[in-house]
Order: sequence, then structure tokens, then C-alpha cells
Amino acid sequence: MTLPPRRPRLAIFGAGPAGAAFARQFALLPFEVETYDTRPHNGGHATILGEDELVEVAGCLEDGDYALIASASHELDGRIAQAVLTSGRFRYCGMIGSRKKRDEILSSLADAGLPAEQIGRLRCPIGIPDLHGRAPEVIAVSVAAQVLQVLQEDSAQ
Repeated sequence: MTLPPRRPRLAIFGAGPAGAAFARQFALLPFEVETYDTRPHNGGHATILGEDELVEVAGCLEDGDYALIASASHELDGRIAQAVLTSGRFRYCGMIGSRKKRDEILSSLADAGLPAEQIGRLRCPIGIPDLHGRAPEVIAVSVAAQVLQVLQEDSAQ
């Protein structure tokens, strides 16, 4: 008897409106979804951790894991992104945000000494570029499509 293959883990960092929409959308897809947040009032669907613990979890992703970053602050998003990128053990790392936020965080990652090759693995803004919409559910569908494209690429190899 052989066991079915393990479903890829998707770690969502942030359980606000976007993170909650991600969790709902990815629960319908072939992923093991884990949601983490620092805010105790998140609808009860996330593991609550302190900021430092959240960053520590981000640095513990395993090979093949997927990460979505949408925490309560830009500063925390940057710390989480740095932890994920530094570990190098992930398949996809995406962060919600504008191009301005992306540029600020990329600059801070470079200032922290991360090589351009590592920084280049962060996807921000996330989702399919031509699918516009600001509603969390629209963003979640767009991000899910992008992540599924990555998963499909892996399956083809």
C-alpha cells in the first residue's frame, strides 16, 4: 500500500480581510492551509503568535512550502519576508502590497544584506497582473490562480 502524496503546505501570515480570503479560497484547493496572525480578533481561524514568533515560523518553512504575507503592518511583512527568503526553503513567497510597498521592502532587504538572487524570489504585488480588483475575494482568486500555475509547473517537471 502506498500513501497518497502529501499536499503542499501554504502558510498565510496575516488573518485580516486579505488573509481570511486567502484561507477560504485555498481551503478549496489541494493545499494544507495554515494561518498565523498577531491579532487575537481574527475570526478564530488563525494561530495567534507574537511578532517574533511569527517571524520564527516564517523562517521554518520546508522545501516545497508556499507562503503568503499579508500581516498587520508593512514592517512586520518585511521581517516575515526576510525570514522566508533567508531560509530559502520554500517554493513560492508572495506578499500583498503596492509597487511602492514592494520597492520599500526590497530596499530594506538589500540594506539587510540579502543577495539580489534571494530578494528576486519574492513576488509582490501578488496575483495575476491583468486581473484587477481590490476586494479581498478578487485578490484571493487572482493569487490562487498564480499559485496554481506554480504548482502546475512543478507537476510538469
